[in-house]
Amino acid sequence: MERIIKMSDVRTAVVTAYDKYKKMNVEGATPDTRVSGMNAGKMGISVRLSDGTAFDVGDTSSQFAIGSMMRIPLYLQLYTQMTPTQLAEKMGKCGCSNQSDNSTKPKGIHAKNIRLASLVQPIGDADGKMELLSNLMIGLMGSSPVLDDSLYRASVKENLDKGVENMLASSGYELYDDANVAIEVATKLHSMLVTTCQLAEMGATITADGINPVTKEVVFDGKLSASLVAMMAVKGPKKIKRPWLMTTGVPAMSSFGGGFLTVIPGFGSIAAFAPELVHGYIPCKAALAMKEIVNSLGLNVFASARVRVEQ
Repeated sequence: MERIIKMSDVRTAVVTAYDKYKKMNVEGATPDTRVSGMNAGKMGISVRLSDGTAFDVGDTSSQFAIGSMMRIPLYLQLYTQMTPTQLAEKMGKCGCSNQSDNSTKPKGIHAKNIRLASLVQPIGDADGKMELLSNLMIGLMGSSPVLDDSLYRASVKENLDKGVENMLASSGYELYDDANVAIEVATKLHSMLVTTCQLAEMGATITADGINPVTKEVVFDGKLSASLVAMMAVKGPKKIKRPWLMTTGVPAMSSFGGGFLTVIPGFGSIAAFAPELVHGYIPCKAALAMKEIVNSLGLNVFASARVRVEQ
């Protein structure tokens, strides 16, 4: 079953949401202190359909930290090394396995991201891991993300101050590579800067079964797309994953830098950005705009009909 909407409807929904939330003052919402001087007051929304059609509004060339959305290239790379079931077992999240993750995770760091980075091959080679992941991100996004050196150095200092390596060891948190190697890779990925244009192109590549719809490059085996979309639906935007999925039915992820990415199989991807966070995690203006867009267009991936856009 298929439902057809017009590209003009997509444009109207995006522009309406952008105009509504661009100047909204959300009480208590402030940028993360790590990037507080980077993009205050800016907002952008990018659309990339699975056929390569593009539409942008606002500050879509502004760069912001990818943060926890680094998991998308990490999971994709790991899905090329092992099956989703094997990865779930290694991450201690397989309900049918005898394995379990009973260790106490260190607080204040992204321990799961460090574990993911530890699984990436080649083992023992931080530069080799980064080259592999960087090339993958370039394929997904059509251009290279940029390492924010100041953010990276600040994160390295924070890791040292908190004694992250010792915390991982003392808590019994299982890694599959040297802790320093995994921490370095995870920290660099976390400190990468992207734009909404790059994020939306990455999302559209996932919805186009691994073929970048802009560059036409085959980036990955299209059979992996379903697992990636499922991962995004499960992980969800920080702190709001359950209410988000229940009220929109759209897989999404967010970042501390203010980014918000959705992927809609059969349609494409929409990425939004606004640096103001509520509760220190949720990019509120980006999330509110995105919710209005996907609901007004009826993009729920659990609906019986797939949505196709006509010009």
